[in-house]
Amino acid sequence: MFSTRRLLAIAAIAGLAGLCGPTTAAEQPDGDSGQSESNLGLNIFGFSLHTDRSAGYNEVNPGIGLRYVFARPTPRWAFFGDTSIYYDSERQWAKYVALGAYYRFAASWMAGAAVAYGQSRSYHEGTPFFAPVPGVAFEYRRIVFNAVVLPSETARSKIAGLAFFATIPLDRRD
Repeated sequence: MFSTRRLLAIAAIAGLAGLCGPTTAAEQPDGDSGQSESNLGLNIFGFSLHTDRSAGYNEVNPGIGLRYVFARPTPRWAFFGDTSIYYDSERQWAKYVALGAYYRFAASWMAGAAVAYGQSRSYHEGTPFFAPVPGVAFEYRRIVFNAVVLPSETARSKIAGLAFFATIPLDRRD
């Protein structure tokens, strides 16, 4: 089972949602068209909220990364890759790469998941690890606001907390 510490290292991964393009209800009258063609985005981290507020976790988690959408098989589905570095909840620098997919279920809302390969001295004694990361996102004026679930390592709690970051488009929309 993956521990909270291990999963926190990749919390920011979930660019699980949307990419970098504007979509509004007015632009998508049928809900199936108008998705952005933007492929490259800048991930800006963030902060986290933990279910165990007394544990003294660092909840300000600055960092930076890139997201690249490499396939859009349908107007609502996309496949992406992320790579980032950020200051984690255990006050160490965490690095990860991830592959994931998201589904746009409403004009500005997306849900998805990624599988991440991460490393931080805080988690798993610095040994790299794999972890699944689910999340949701909301897109506003081409910026995607991501929230990902941090699963817990204990049987007492199913959720360790939430992590938040934004994805800003780097390529122009025509």
